[in-house]
Amino acid sequence: MSETFVERKISRCFDLLDRNSDGDLSRDDCVALARAASDASGFAADSADAQRVRDGYVRLWEVLLEPMDADGDGRISRKEYVDAVRGLADDPDGYADSLGVAVDAFVEAGDADRDGRLSQSEFVALYRATFPSLDKEEIVEAFGHLDRDGDGHITRQEFSENIREYLLSDDVEAPGNWFMGRVDV
Repeated sequence: MSETFVERKISRCFDLLDRNSDGDLSRDDCVALARAASDASGFAADSADAQRVRDGYVRLWEVLLEPMDADGDGRISRKEYVDAVRGLADDPDGYADSLGVAVDAFVEAGDADRDGRLSQSEFVALYRATFPSLDKEEIVEAFGHLDRDGDGHITRQEFSENIREYLLSDDVEAPGNWFMGRVDV
């Protein structure tokens, strides 16, 4: 059976979150993503900003990802992840708080000037550091799609809409499809 468009997006997300490329997601992946994001934003490793970013990614693990660990082994397999995320389609509003944690983690991590939104340069720095397999041109192109109102910034609201579309929408034209870079239709 071939993957659907949504399943391809979910699998791509899994691959990009699997920071150590071991085939499973774990708390360690979230901590590594936080470290890379803090570095990209120029936060000193022992600063309050770096701790805030780390706390956000650990919360992402605890609230959104860890509950996906169906067998309780402390790691999330690709199948567990895809199954859990596909379950969002059944009750997307029930997951609003969990997805909000993801939005907060990304915005807090990349918001170097602390204005509550990401400029293109902040977005590029965050994505280059946390998702090194994405090239700069792809990230810049993604920003153009994700900045829904074209004002040069991605707000928390835009991030929220983009994540929901990325994870749930089978509309190949939806701007949120660019949340993790280019996805083949």
